[in-house]
Amino acid sequence: MVGRDDGASDEARLHAWIDGDAAAGNQLVKRHYRRILLFFHSKVGPELGRDLTQATFETLCANKVNFRGEASVLTYLFGIARWKLVHHVRKQRLHGERFEPLEHSAELPDVDRSITSLFMGRQRETLLVRALRSLPLDDQLVLELKEYEGMTSRQLAEVFEVGRDTMSSRINYARQRLTAAGAAGGRIGAADRLDADRARRVHARDPRAHRRRGRGG
Repeated sequence: MVGRDDGASDEARLHAWIDGDAAAGNQLVKRHYRRILLFFHSKVGPELGRDLTQATFETLCANKVNFRGEASVLTYLFGIARWKLVHHVRKQRLHGERFEPLEHSAELPDVDRSITSLFMGRQRETLLVRALRSLPLDDQLVLELKEYEGMTSRQLAEVFEVGRDTMSSRINYARQRLTAAGAAGGRIGAADRLDADRARRVHARDPRAHRRRGRGG
């Protein structure tokens, strides 16, 4: 049995879970619950974020025996989360409108307003967040997972189920699109890219930050 404080890897915990060790499964969920929740929060808000996080771990539980070790447990988990998000956005489209994450941004006005309100009075951060949100969904996810989660191109390739060279190109294209979107929105250049990430990190780390700001706290 995998112990609570034995420093077991994700893979060891998953295999113990497959072998019937429910405690190992609970430990694996606890280890990654918050990072999956934050992945969803800035895209769909807190309530739906919790629902989609729960759905992600339910899918991991249901499909855990299919894990082949071709990716890490972490990237496998984020891959599930990405598809949950894409499926959710597609369901929200009216009249079966086509949605492709490589081509289309995810327009969620209520969430966009709450993010923008966090940076009220800080024009550059607001413009950068808007620039990020204007990108196709997969571009947003690539940049966020790379800059915030610190994923390598190999790990990102596992999440998106593409080759490593393809992912390296996607990272470069996503950065170029962010720079172009920022410049179009407010003459913001490439040097501000890290400020955009800093703005996104503040919102992701504390989902309640925009409410505190709204109360003047």
